Amino acid sequence: MGMAIIIQTGIGITGNSSLLFPFIYSLFRKRRMRPVEQMIHHLALANALWIICGGIPQAMADFGLQYLLDDIGCKFVFYFYRVAWGNSLSTICLLGGFQAISINPTNSRWVDLKFKALKHVNSTCLLSWMFHLVVNIIVPMKVAGQTRSRNITVHSHFSYCSRLFLNTITESVFSFIFSSVDVICLGFMIWASGTMLFFLHRHKLQVQYIRSTGQSPQTSPETRVKKSILTLVSTFVLFYSLSAAFETYVFRVNDPQS
Repeated sequence: MGMAIIIQTGIGITGNSSLLFPFIYSLFRKRRMRPVEQMIHHLALANALWIICGGIPQAMADFGLQYLLDDIGCKFVFYFYRVAWGNSLSTICLLGGFQAISINPTNSRWVDLKFKALKHVNSTCLLSWMFHLVVNIIVPMKVAGQTRSRNITVHSHFSYCSRLFLNTITESVFSFIFSSVDVICLGFMIWASGTMLFFLHRHKLQVQYIRSTGQSPQTSPETRVKKSILTLVSTFVLFYSLSAAFETYVFRVNDPQS
């Protein structure tokens, strides 16, 4: 299991680093990046941080190093793991919203919105980082090292850290906040995808009369793009939902009170 996690972590870090290196290079060269490039670089940074904080400690624990992290280390790792998790989802949603705005240049209201989006892409991504840094501020209070957790109330045991139980009200409030953020982001992504599908369908109807009558509607560029959007969004929502469900299941299975 440890080798499998190390291989997955190595592949993930390598892939995201290949996206971050051009960003670092462009900073030194002071090259102006396109809005999509900026969002992809923020997404790659969030993914790399997520993989490092989640994969490396788990792999070390599977090799028998259960006490690799002390109390401060557990708080640090879990805090940035949750920050990276949330910011990765938010950045993907922002990317979907930007693409939805970009493909509709006909309406003057959308043109103004597109112009504003182009100017504030990087600041919006930075605000997303700030938001998740603040929202997840409670995470360090809910995590402790294995040695410290022996003398306090423990809610769940992991391979290298322990999750603490604060109180019912606090747990319920923050569970509601975290769940609401995820639901809002997924809902926004579905809305952005639906908007793109609507724009593509309308564009297909507008240009249909100038295309050859012998061309099959299923082979039109709009149809191919719509299939790609549906496939990508459905796959992402499915795997993200499975990941969230699996994480909830792990918390419940490792709960000594259940």
